Amino acid sequence: MVILFMGFIWSCTRQEDFILKQKDLIPEGTAFNTKTNTLYVGSIYKQKVVGIEADGTEKDIITKENFGVFSPLGMEMDNRTNTLWVNGAVAPIVQHPPGTKRQTAVLAFNPTTNQLIKKMVLDIAEPAMLNDLTLDEEGNVYSTETLSHKIFWVEKGSDKLVLYKALDTYHHPNGILFYKPKNSLFIATDEGIVQLELESKKITLLEAKEGVDTRIIDGLTIYEDYFIGHQSTKVSKFYFDDDMTRITKAETLDSGEAFDSSTTGELGNGHYYYIVNSQLKSGIDRAIQSVKPLDSLEYVIIRRKKL
Repeated sequence: MVILFMGFIWSCTRQEDFILKQKDLIPEGTAFNTKTNTLYVGSIYKQKVVGIEADGTEKDIITKENFGVFSPLGMEMDNRTNTLWVNGAVAPIVQHPPGTKRQTAVLAFNPTTNQLIKKMVLDIAEPAMLNDLTLDEEGNVYSTETLSHKIFWVEKGSDKLVLYKALDTYHHPNGILFYKPKNSLFIATDEGIVQLELESKKITLLEAKEGVDTRIIDGLTIYEDYFIGHQSTKVSKFYFDDDMTRITKAETLDSGEAFDSSTTGELGNGHYYYIVNSQLKSGIDRAIQSVKPLDSLEYVIIRRKKL
């Protein structure tokens, strides 16, 4: 049994689908405000952040004017300071004035007032794209830079974005999370999930049982004894052993015909919220770097699943 109610779908499996009003959002990053019970979803094409309330109501939280040339990618909410941290990049699918540089930055916003607090542009010579980010318990921000395989950080109270660690033999870092019990960052790379110990900066690749594929994960979350990761057409649980050195098995959390470039998700008050169909691939005409016409797109589905 499935019932449409107040803008979202409620099913007997205790799964909810929030159907967003705008087809051409091309969403990527997600964050959750535990105080207001609001999910934040970033739109690459519209260059804004949309908030989704528990009843399915949606409204713009951070508007395009505050992003300037940037589009939001990875996001994280610091509920302690009411700060929404966002990685921004100049997206080819967004029309910009001639001569606009392919910049990338870490941005900090007040989601209550739609105010830009900080903007730290990454100043390096090579092409760069800050992808996903996470915060540790002290409020330091760590961001994956996918193209040059590095981790950058903003130390608490600082206005500078600096190199934290080059990953060397691990490529295209994407999803990232801080895990307090290990005082470590866990990062999704082309080679699999790696652990970066904050005290020593030692990097270790988590072994994976034969047949378990932990490569090329977009978005990375941890819940109890497993990671949650997105691999385009499915969302999976990756269970780890007691030492967190080995992935012992994988289970599909969700998949299906609706899935179309699922990108990221976020834990929030006992649920996992995630993008089902960003259309990051199917919704873009790569030949001309443009979003396809509305009649070629689907309504964006944001799914909530009880864990």
